[in-house]
Amino acid sequence: MVEISKPKLQVRRNLAQILIRTAPQKIKVLEGARAVGKSTVLADEMSETACDMPRSTNFLQGRTYQQILTRTLPSTILSLETLGYKNGIHFTIGQKPIWKKYNLPYEPPLDWGKTIAWWTGAVWVMLSQDVSSRGINTCSGLADEYCELDPAKFQAETYATLRGGKSHFENKKRWLSQVYVSSIPRTQEGKHIYTYEQAALTTPNEVFYLRAPTRINAENLPDNYFKMQRRIMSKYEYDIEIENIRPRAVGGGFYPAFNERHLCYDAFDNDYLRGLVDEGVGYDRTKFEKLDCREVTDIIPSTPLDIALDYGKFCCIVTAQETFLSECNFLSSITPEEAGEMLEVLVQRWCDYYQPHPTKRVSYWYDQTAIGKDGRSPKTYADIVVEVLIKNGWDVDQQYYGAAPEHSDKYKFWSIAMRNDHPLLPIFKWNRTKCKYLIESINNSAAKEGKFGPEKIKTDERKRHVDQRYTTHQGDAMDMIGYFKYSHLIESSQGLWLPSRSS
Repeated sequence: MVEISKPKLQVRRNLAQILIRTAPQKIKVLEGARAVGKSTVLADEMSETACDMPRSTNFLQGRTYQQILTRTLPSTILSLETLGYKNGIHFTIGQKPIWKKYNLPYEPPLDWGKTIAWWTGAVWVMLSQDVSSRGINTCSGLADEYCELDPAKFQAETYATLRGGKSHFENKKRWLSQVYVSSIPRTQEGKHIYTYEQAALTTPNEVFYLRAPTRINAENLPDNYFKMQRRIMSKYEYDIEIENIRPRAVGGGFYPAFNERHLCYDAFDNDYLRGLVDEGVGYDRTKFEKLDCREVTDIIPSTPLDIALDYGKFCCIVTAQETFLSECNFLSSITPEEAGEMLEVLVQRWCDYYQPHPTKRVSYWYDQTAIGKDGRSPKTYADIVVEVLIKNGWDVDQQYYGAAPEHSDKYKFWSIAMRNDHPLLPIFKWNRTKCKYLIESINNSAAKEGKFGPEKIKTDERKRHVDQRYTTHQGDAMDMIGYFKYSHLIESSQGLWLPSRSS
């Protein structure tokens, strides 16, 4: 039997990765731009901890289990491979330890299905905030996309687990160490990460906080990477995603009542996702590349769906569903996977995702913009949408409303509806992950004073170099479902509604 040992490879690291790896503080936070190498930071820390504290129990934190499976693990595994580690040899994911000569962790997990086990006996328990993580004791911790975490839950459930291994590891460098990586927060809610930046100023011996732009990793990127990103991004997006410049607040937003903390939710089916991790062979990233609606729990099987689209060179589909509890949940927003994607391809991807939904009935909400054509087909946008839906076995209830409503009317509607206190309206909620770009669209939609009242500023829609996922397209599609389906309920109440509750 070949003895397993730590690989000895010469690797190159950028300055940010070196600083995080060598910093002596117990708490280290990296707020990094796109492609800065955050996954490598996690891999480095995992490698060092596995060897520094054999048989230790540690945590790997994400907002949801789905996030860890689809976003964190694939890139972290690739980074571990650059260090010479091999999945199935040095570590296993989602299965019991495979090594014949293996010393269990001092505090072994009860469920190996949500672990990363190392040949040294060290183990990382994958924690998510959509299930409770109470009851375990950990010796160190990692977190990916820290700005997306609920800070109150993290403190109460995860941070509180950092209490294990004192008798074995008290004198070890990485005992109770924490490494948190994150992209720049896009919402007010995500700015809780900045408390660590302040802590680094007041207690520099305990907390290390580092901000890094993409250019610090230039040696590991294609020569034309930055030129290409400048071409496809607006200056605003480039400053955030590449330069790591914190975004300015959007003043006078078109959706002033939108509060992500109160209106957004997580709803992944962790039992289903766990079932995709085979206990015999462990984690297979390919099983998580094309997930369908079985991954979530917020869809009522016996209830039809509502959809609306925005059309043109950039198309998107927003999906909602009204529940028996008088709720309207925005379930997903689907955007093109590549520039110039044909409308029928986008709608087919929607059909593929919702294929397991047993009630094949959908209400299609659209206005006069759907009667247009883009020159690539003699059919109207609406004709294409309906044709693809019917081809996939859907019964389509077409809800055509003619001319689009005034911006000011939509502004007034959402100013009331998003408060969730009107007696005749449903409670509106948004799936935080599946509606990621819709939520970005809502947060980025600025307003100006127009002829009839507030108007949505849509100038970025005409800028070819701007990433259209972040512009107003998806908010426009959402408007059609919300306004067309529910605005008459406000009118029928003769303008009366409950007073806003104090938060």
